[in-house]
Amino acid sequence: MTQGARYHHDDDQVGRKNDKKEDHVGELMKRLELGQVPDDEIRRLIRVQLDKRIRWGYSRSFEQQIADVVNFAHSLRKMRISTEMATDTLDAQMYEVPISFLKLLLGSTLKESCCYFKDDSVTLDEAEIAMLDLYCERSQIKDGHRVLDIACGPGALTMHIARKYKNCHVTGITTSPTQKEFIEQQCKIHNLTNVEIKIADITTHEMEDKYDRVIVVELIEHLKNYELLLRKISNWMTPDGLFFIEHHCHKTFAYSYEPLDEDDSFT
Repeated sequence: MTQGARYHHDDDQVGRKNDKKEDHVGELMKRLELGQVPDDEIRRLIRVQLDKRIRWGYSRSFEQQIADVVNFAHSLRKMRISTEMATDTLDAQMYEVPISFLKLLLGSTLKESCCYFKDDSVTLDEAEIAMLDLYCERSQIKDGHRVLDIACGPGALTMHIARKYKNCHVTGITTSPTQKEFIEQQCKIHNLTNVEIKIADITTHEMEDKYDRVIVVELIEHLKNYELLLRKISNWMTPDGLFFIEHHCHKTFAYSYEPLDEDDSFT
């Protein structure tokens, strides 16, 4: 067998292995949608999806890796704050999910973002509260502050701050009428009078209000031109205000938070 023929044979074998792997992942995704996949297979599917993203992201050399990150950052500055794809993804996968479904999936506060499990004995409810307390600590909220929670979701952080700091006025921004209605109902039930919920698109919204603390949790990775976004947010802050942000990122490479293919449901 010639060297060229051997390489061609090896490529065919790799291609067949990848095809089988993709077929298996596709089958798992279909079963997942039908609720037929046990936890151990779900974990395996997550590892496959993560491995695919990592293999996609790593470059052949350290120098190329750095260049890719720099070029990506520069490319974002040429874009708008958000794109139609990013907006559609947020609406479909985050803001339009029924509250009844979230109650089945999440803990008691309906916190959609990361939780803090200090050790294996911590329950989901405890981990949600621990993370909300950590936000308050790290953003240095004080009683009496005006606080803005951008992309507040079902209101876990908004209502947590309102309960914890009775003299704070907390404003939550969401694009979802369903989320707004739910939060306002919960505020009535728990007699929280220091909460205001606004329906607005953060990429186009303008206002004159000023806040002592602005908090953005797991939103910026879905957007594009973060420089324009941060400039906009700075106009809503008092001179001594603080901005707290939590976002998903990889330590080595950067990428748009968009699916690689039809099987990559949420990258």
